Amino acid sequence: MHEWALLIFTVCVQTAIGGIFTLWLFQLRLGKSDEETLFAILKIPLMVITALSLVGLIASFAHLGTPSNAMNTIRNVGSSWMSREILVTGAFIGAACITTALTIIQKKINPLLIIGTAIIGLIDIFCMAAIYSNSLVSGWNSINTFTSFYGTAFILGSVLFASLTVPILRAKSMDEAAQKLVRLSFYIALFGIALQLIGLALFPSALTDVNMIAAASAQSSLEAYQGTIALRWGIELIGLILFGYMALSPVKRTTVTLAFTALFVIGFAEGLSRYVFYVLGS
Repeated sequence: MHEWALLIFTVCVQTAIGGIFTLWLFQLRLGKSDEETLFAILKIPLMVITALSLVGLIASFAHLGTPSNAMNTIRNVGSSWMSREILVTGAFIGAACITTALTIIQKKINPLLIIGTAIIGLIDIFCMAAIYSNSLVSGWNSINTFTSFYGTAFILGSVLFASLTVPILRAKSMDEAAQKLVRLSFYIALFGIALQLIGLALFPSALTDVNMIAAASAQSSLEAYQGTIALRWGIELIGLILFGYMALSPVKRTTVTLAFTALFVIGFAEGLSRYVFYVLGS
């Protein structure tokens, strides 16, 4: 598998998008809090999420070779999904950087900038998935690509945001807010899992609609990685159980260690999932 740069790029940027979306939802829940409190709670998570998107940008350059190659590719924005994806990804990362910079300078959260950045990000995921779904690779050109990418964003983004924010809330003795955050994040993660399961259920039917030789090749590739797929779902289940335990248990059980453990476990599972995805095209 030679697409490590793409794996890092897609996972990092999609996680950042899901994190921004979760941040927006959570700040709505804290709407009655004063601006100083909101800034203190959300500043670090916003900075980390933006930094993660920049890591994805660096990985994308590793794949393209040089920034000039990206500029050459973007010229075909009217006919190429890759050009559109580069353009919208740049817009998302730029919006994230501007939002974070203004937040730090003004020392307050701007909900309109955050939701605007999240919307650009959700469009970006569609563009990313469209690149693969419009390819000739059997297994990529199906709705499963869209549900997998959006699922990763909602799952990892929500868990990342909760892991970053819970320590801040606990330090401020805002245990009830921490519990609400974990529950909100857990429900978003469940939504992401549901999307991926829907895509997985529809995947076999998508293979019958394409060239049968290519479909057989995709099936053969997947059969060689059945153990990896099973391991991925097993690890993901463990992570969800840990996260669900935090969400449904008493407030004092919402520990920082447990939050980051859930993030590591689920992140590893999503990484395995994306690895198998790229194996289909290798």
